[in-house]
Amino acid sequence: KKDFDKLLENISEFYTPEEIEQISIAYQEMKSSGKAKAKQIRPIVPIREWINSPYYVGPDVSNVYDFWKSKVIDIFDRPKEERINQVIFTGAIGTGKTTAASLIIIRIIYELSCYEHISALFNLFGVSRIAFAYLSVTREQAQNTGFALLVEWLDSIPYFRETFKRNSRIDSILMWPQERLMVTFGSVANHFIGMDLIGSILDEANFF
Repeated sequence: KKDFDKLLENISEFYTPEEIEQISIAYQEMKSSGKAKAKQIRPIVPIREWINSPYYVGPDVSNVYDFWKSKVIDIFDRPKEERINQVIFTGAIGTGKTTAASLIIIRIIYELSCYEHISALFNLFGVSRIAFAYLSVTREQAQNTGFALLVEWLDSIPYFRETFKRNSRIDSILMWPQERLMVTFGSVANHFIGMDLIGSILDEANFF
């Protein structure tokens, strides 16, 4: 915008005010062409209510440790300028790290689902493919452990069965074609070429 204003100043001696106005209008049209505006279509349930609701988290909501619930609440229940965008979980096997990480991704997908034209939230064109990635030491490990958990968990949640339905004919990837939103898996960056990656889980990071 600043560069364009400077350009208008530099060419003002060569064009009439009416012509400058037409150039400005054309510029604004070019900026907005091909991009729809994001529109919130339903209210976002506060994290404290959401994380304890079987409708939003599924029938296994009572099996999520209170410790991890409190950590997830702490991550999301913050002012926008203090929002956390990177989390590292450590601890022994079976303590719930993968479950907590998956819960965070589910919450983010839920928040995005409350908008129409999700890509516009990130200043992307409507044809952009917005993706979350589940990575592990091998592609097979990623698919058979955390990603499989994520698929089964999402499919058990009433909200995602009734309100924001995925393409249930495909299990190798979680996909919401109406918004070009997906969750996929892999082990190297090449597995995600061409996607607008906005979130990921790096499982078994100590082995990378």
